[in-house]
Amino acid sequence: MRKVVIADAGPLIAFARLGQLELLTQVFAQVLVTEEVFAECTCRSDDAEAKPILQAAQNQVIQRCTAPLVHFELALHVDAGEASAIAAAAEWGCGVLMDDKAGRRMAKNFCVARIGTVGVLVLAKQKKLLPNIKPLLDQLTASGYFLGDKLIADALAMVGE
Repeated sequence: MRKVVIADAGPLIAFARLGQLELLTQVFAQVLVTEEVFAECTCRSDDAEAKPILQAAQNQVIQRCTAPLVHFELALHVDAGEASAIAAAAEWGCGVLMDDKAGRRMAKNFCVARIGTVGVLVLAKQKKLLPNIKPLLDQLTASGYFLGDKLIADALAMVGE
């Protein structure tokens, strides 16, 4: 069963860098993005990732939503985008797509299911939506996206690469 997920900025930027934003709609039933996260991803039009994220919103690959007001309290502990994503996911009973460790810890405190960029790539490979994930992981790290060595090794082991 495919689920609804609220995406944080980091994974959206990562999938934009990979040219794989549409992969999210193959893994999840719906990808929602709070206004705070959307603004964070698109506020600088000179960022290479902004244009594909804007296009993904226009094409309904991602859908914008409003976070509940409670997220302002969370923003004392994590950034505004993460706070809005966690609050929305908690209110709507869905998971978050988030890479930031502090954000993931906060989501766990609210009993919100979490998955990260690498987890989505693993799922996509397991569902045979991708032939290999190693080239994508290499591309992400080469672009400056931080992925720990253990995370990469564990992911590759999970998919037999």
